[in-house]
Amino acid sequence: MRIIETIDRKTIQYLVGSSNMKKSHGVIIREAYKDYSPPIRTQRTVDLLLNGIPKKRLNGLHTIVITNSANLSHDTRRGKIKSQGRKVHIVHSNGFYYGKRLGDPAWIQLLLDNILEPWPKCVLRIPFMRDLAVSDTLFHELGHHIHTTQEPQHKEPEGVADTWRKRLQGYYFRRRYWYLMPLFAVLWVILRPIYWIIKKHKKKKP
Repeated sequence: MRIIETIDRKTIQYLVGSSNMKKSHGVIIREAYKDYSPPIRTQRTVDLLLNGIPKKRLNGLHTIVITNSANLSHDTRRGKIKSQGRKVHIVHSNGFYYGKRLGDPAWIQLLLDNILEPWPKCVLRIPFMRDLAVSDTLFHELGHHIHTTQEPQHKEPEGVADTWRKRLQGYYFRRRYWYLMPLFAVLWVILRPIYWIIKKHKKKKP
């Protein structure tokens, strides 16, 4: 989900500009939570996902901030944005893309509690499913970045971002889990019902 309006400069400097961060392909990864303990090693997961896609798709992206909905400001939590023709509460979203504006770099914000909420913890122990859970949002927001900075199209932005999500996921999973490809058809029959139940649950969010 893309946010056109930038947030205040102090918040950007706090989230994007800080030491003690990890870099992957030149992209800074930072975790900043409020009263929340992630059930997975999130920074490592995001790092693996970024390492598994073409580096050129990350050009111009400065930072990925992994946080939770409680860490949003009061005004932001109360806000709404328009997505695919309907208004969505920001606090219920999974992530946002902030394009480069007024000297501020392009960055992505992931709300990890919302991303992982529909996924059972036992499922997240499976590396394939953990990567799938996080990449659904990460690669969608990265799709907004690609659409904005590399391959502009005069189409509905959310649809374009989702097309890029699918392309990036296909690229990543074919290379990361190449040894599973011969068994993928069988695995997908087993895992697909879980995946679509979770996707359906996400769409029901207010």
